[in-house]
Amino acid sequence: MKIMILIVGLLFSLSAIGQFQLMGNGSYTLQDGKTVPIQYGFSYIRKEGQYHFSAGKQSLIVSSLPQKYSLALILQNEDEVWVPDFVSAPLAEFEFEIADFKLKLTQQPELKDGRGNYILHYDGGRYRFSRGPGQVNFVFNEEGIARVEIKGMLKLANTKPKV
Repeated sequence: MKIMILIVGLLFSLSAIGQFQLMGNGSYTLQDGKTVPIQYGFSYIRKEGQYHFSAGKQSLIVSSLPQKYSLALILQNEDEVWVPDFVSAPLAEFEFEIADFKLKLTQQPELKDGRGNYILHYDGGRYRFSRGPGQVNFVFNEEGIARVEIKGMLKLANTKPKV
């Protein structure tokens, strides 16, 4: 009888392993100055015997937890940034927070060298566009987001003002 209880307990606990629902919040500002709130999250849940992975409003059935999800930041004509997962229009800036991860894209008109004048701020670092699109990779583990990796962008040296 004890073995049967143990087996039933394991079956129920295995179905709960690796499930999460994370909601992210923030806002983006369009190039016309209009600011719009963002609600964009990730989930990996089991429904009706199948695992479903969701990013924003998109959802699909998967056989296992995806390793990562890439949020594309596309620089067009050196003066427009598109984040298609958020909106189908160019952005002036955005702020986004999910779990304990915070991202912020700003324009810095004084920047003259390099591609565009946008800076992505993450975890104390500043990143500029390099070749191609930038990517914010959300790397998953069974509890949710394990880490965030910035790809396709150059990390700028942190300059501290002299005191």
